[in-house]
Amino acid sequence: MSYYYNYYVGYRHEGKIYPFGPYNSFGKLKEVISKSRSFASDMHYDFYPIKEAEVSDELREEFEYEDWNENKVVNVKMLPIDELPAGSYIKKGYFLIEDVQRYEDNKIVDFDGFYDYVTPAVYASMAQNEAQFGKPERRKDDYGEWYYPKTASDYMYYAYPDYKSREYEAEMIRSVAEMLEEYSELPDEAELLALETEG
Repeated sequence: MSYYYNYYVGYRHEGKIYPFGPYNSFGKLKEVISKSRSFASDMHYDFYPIKEAEVSDELREEFEYEDWNENKVVNVKMLPIDELPAGSYIKKGYFLIEDVQRYEDNKIVDFDGFYDYVTPAVYASMAQNEAQFGKPERRKDDYGEWYYPKTASDYMYYAYPDYKSREYEAEMIRSVAEMLEEYSELPDEAELLALETEG
């Protein structure tokens, strides 16, 4: 059974929290982004539970359900939009050429192959050492097996979008929140929020 993390946009006004969108043409609230546990980041840990006193009638209408004890509950968490993770979801650095080739050949959206990565400083040091001393000789690993260490020539500079990152999820939510704010009118002094449900 799949477990999903679902994100919406809401706002807080005068101590109450309301859903803000996005809504489809039939007036149904839709997720900005919905990710199964297998493909989600850990961003959901940043969200705070909404207190019962903060639940508006509108929020209750969208999210209320009966739990296994037949109690009516609204299990929604929130995070102010300005507290969402910052940074780019475009990952840059030196990656194995063979991994880049596999990614380029297959055009995999949720590619998991970029584990072997070196920073620009480490790459520069590797290249300098190889120019000075030549490529490293083969070595034995902890199990007594021979292997050839990776060299600078095995890597290339590359940039790719990391769709499983917290930065990607945050950017999607922030973009939709900005769009909704631009085309809708919020009450004065309302605070934009990201809302999260899971299950």
